[in-house]
Amino acid sequence: MASIDLMLDEENELTFQLNIEGTTPGEASCRLLLDNENMSLVFEGNRNSNGELSVILPPLKHVLKEGTYDMSLEVIVNDKYFKPLMMEGNFEKSVTVTAIPATRKKTKKAIASASLLEVKKSAKTTKKPQKIRENKKNINKAKSNVTDEDILNIIKALSKN
Repeated sequence: MASIDLMLDEENELTFQLNIEGTTPGEASCRLLLDNENMSLVFEGNRNSNGELSVILPPLKHVLKEGTYDMSLEVIVNDKYFKPLMMEGNFEKSVTVTAIPATRKKTKKAIASASLLEVKKSAKTTKKPQKIRENKKNINKAKSNVTDEDILNIIKALSKN
């Protein structure tokens, strides 16, 4: 049995030399049969004046999977059935390219942080009331122990000026 390589995702044209001999030549119809375990496909052939038979197989990627299938040429002349040729068709896909997006791992984002720095200003040479100086000294001595009362005293002393 002959073997022929065919493409699944492209159109294939098969050409055969067909000779019909007999005492009363009649009209012949020709077809190509493609057999599978689950189904059979039939493709009509066209004869030209030179006696050649041409069968066009459309792209079959949506119908068949890659693999080998039995094929036979059938000829019907005057109600008589002939199977002059049997072969195997090896169907393959042409080259395909696929791309899949790559996912990247997210890097840890830098977290912005800020901190308060204590800035000391030089004392001005202007005369300040005694209470303000005393409160300022108390605040400097106990930086973290400033009470609400201390803050109110500072506000009162400033508002008097």
